[in-house]
Amino acid sequence: MKLATVENNITTNVESKGAFKITASAKAFKILSSGLYTDKILAVVRELSTNAFDANAAAGKHKSQFEIHMPTVSEPWFSVEDFGCGMNESDVDDVYTTYFGSTKAETNNEAGFMGLGSKSPFSYTDSFTVQTIKDGVKCIYTMATNAAGEPVPHLMIRQETDQANGTKVSVPVDKYDISKFITAAKKTFRTFDIKPVV
Repeated sequence: MKLATVENNITTNVESKGAFKITASAKAFKILSSGLYTDKILAVVRELSTNAFDANAAAGKHKSQFEIHMPTVSEPWFSVEDFGCGMNESDVDDVYTTYFGSTKAETNNEAGFMGLGSKSPFSYTDSFTVQTIKDGVKCIYTMATNAAGEPVPHLMIRQETDQANGTKVSVPVDKYDISKFITAAKKTFRTFDIKPVV
């Protein structure tokens, strides 16, 4: 989604001494992954589902449904799977794991633009799984925080496949939060024109 900007044409004789900076630290990652959301479960459901919807649209599948798995006692995880373009290792390194990295900043046809939604699972858990397929190669990552509290991608599997492109994100769910995920999904999908397959 394109961000509206305002031109500032003020001229002064004040000298600039550089720009503000952000230090990559566990504290910064915690704020950006967790501090943004008051309802962390709702954020996970909403952000991952919006990304899946956008991924399908980016692949020209505007009317296609994405799939979700709701957690149960015997299968305690929430997952979202799209059938979009998928990601190769460069996409994961350069965009998916980069805060404020986004492929959506120059279009109004997709919802995201800040590159934070894919990191929303870190607001709920210390690790989650990303399986992505692009052009005949499947990669499975564990996204986890390291001992310093910084998020790190771990490539667990890389293999050739004949499966279609797409990405699946799976988040482990505490058994006491199962009903909260169900409530969050009901709330989220009320606003979606294309409902997911559950």
